[in-house]
Amino acid sequence: MTGLMSRRTFLGLVTVAAFPLLAGAQGDGCAAGSDSPAPDVEGTWGITYDDTLGVEVKLGGAVYTRQLGPQGGAFTIEHQGRSYPFSLDCARPEVMCPSEAWPTQVVLEQRNVGKQHQMVVTLPQQQCMGTLTKPAVGTCGTGTSNPSCDLICNGEVAVASRETFGVIGETGETFRLYLGAGIATNGINCALLGWSVADASLTNTGSANDGNWKSTSMDAGLVTVGYSGGCLWAGAAGDRGQAVIVGAELKFTTGFTGARK
Repeated sequence: MTGLMSRRTFLGLVTVAAFPLLAGAQGDGCAAGSDSPAPDVEGTWGITYDDTLGVEVKLGGAVYTRQLGPQGGAFTIEHQGRSYPFSLDCARPEVMCPSEAWPTQVVLEQRNVGKQHQMVVTLPQQQCMGTLTKPAVGTCGTGTSNPSCDLICNGEVAVASRETFGVIGETGETFRLYLGAGIATNGINCALLGWSVADASLTNTGSANDGNWKSTSMDAGLVTVGYSGGCLWAGAAGDRGQAVIVGAELKFTTGFTGARK
């Protein structure tokens, strides 16, 4: 664990750690500022995924569940006499399926020697190719799909590699990585919703007391990514407003384990 985290990096981490929706979650965002020891997670990790993709669709207050293969697919929800067709196509360049947001090989870093619970990893992340605007009053914050009131992207979304920030829990037994930070969807583009995350338990050897505390595996992992329903509408483009009007949200989850390489 060498080097010091830059001021920009630290501020970015504090921002995502403060998501109201994520308080008390597995990664324990409060541990981002902790001075206590944390297990050594630095290095290259291989990630193995489940062979199913869980789907949860929220439509007008109702919740529906489906199951897809690991590469996604098309599905239709029947809600109050109307059909809502959706498609999670992992081949779309702006769409990140769970196994793309958290790839099959990742390199973890702990750059801040004084804040060992802070974790950095370079991952595919989305960026706005259009204009960014402030969300309307009352449309963001706790309990919404934009909990941290990120700027709204009005335009196309592209994917590029960027540093992503996470937190190791205070006990050193879990971590949370924040996948959906930075921009928010306009309801039509496929920006990840702000609560998209990767969580896992950590199996460790040694202890904080003997100075040889090291994580050897990630267990019971779960990647969760969320999208606006209008973005994944599979019918005619002019009809996808149906999903926007009822405030459709789609959540996709897949399990994973990780091992040091």
